[in-house]
Amino acid sequence: MRLELAHSPHFQESPVPDKTRLAGWTALVNEFSIRAPVRQPSCVSEKHIKGSQREDRSWRVFDKRYWPGDSFADHLTFAFRHETPDLLILKRIFDAVPDNAVEELVRAAPTGVPARRIWYFYELLTGKTLDLPDAQSVAAIDLVDPAAYFTSKPRLSKRHRVRDNLLGTVRFCPLIRRTKSLEESIGRELDQTARETVGRTGAHLVARAASFMLLADSRASFKIEGERPPRNRLERWGRAIMQAGRNKLGSEQELLEIVR
Repeated sequence: MRLELAHSPHFQESPVPDKTRLAGWTALVNEFSIRAPVRQPSCVSEKHIKGSQREDRSWRVFDKRYWPGDSFADHLTFAFRHETPDLLILKRIFDAVPDNAVEELVRAAPTGVPARRIWYFYELLTGKTLDLPDAQSVAAIDLVDPAAYFTSKPRLSKRHRVRDNLLGTVRFCPLIRRTKSLEESIGRELDQTARETVGRTGAHLVARAASFMLLADSRASFKIEGERPPRNRLERWGRAIMQAGRNKLGSEQELLEIVR
């Protein structure tokens, strides 16, 4: 599926760097008029770049050698190889292209890592089954790189030879990068420190602290909505939060009675 890839001086209100062409997510969002933000747009320079890529304001500029080509498959594969996954963009791209565009991509490289990931994501996000035979008996791959993202226990899809290690489901699935800050926080083992602190603190003091934090959290929830409820309503809301999951709500009216 060939793309038009018309040159544009701006992308989502950001000037495109001189002598470059849109690539990856940016090219696909622009081509199909996808309504979704690209957090760090990418483009490929017409020249060589020292170190293969550089930052230019909010842009990531790649060396000319990275130009993927002019097809849908070229730019989607580029995005999977060189950019951060974005499930919102991916879902809206899949909704905008015909099924055979993805089928052609997979048939061209049925054992390739990007192709199998794209294939799995397509069937997961759209609920459609492509007219493709199950993957050959090749080594299974992780859906997202566990060295770059926080992941869950993997679940093997034999059809795609892909291990689904996403944190959520198709209805809600965050992607959390393993940033230096998060890794340092994990290294501090704050959970263990908290357990040790609670273990040597009186139960009544822990209960008071928990009640205070719950009240503060409830007040912040109302503040987001621009409301200033009386204290008794804040306390009722806090109790509703504490009881969440204990009892199955039978009706909308029951929920309203809890928070009223």
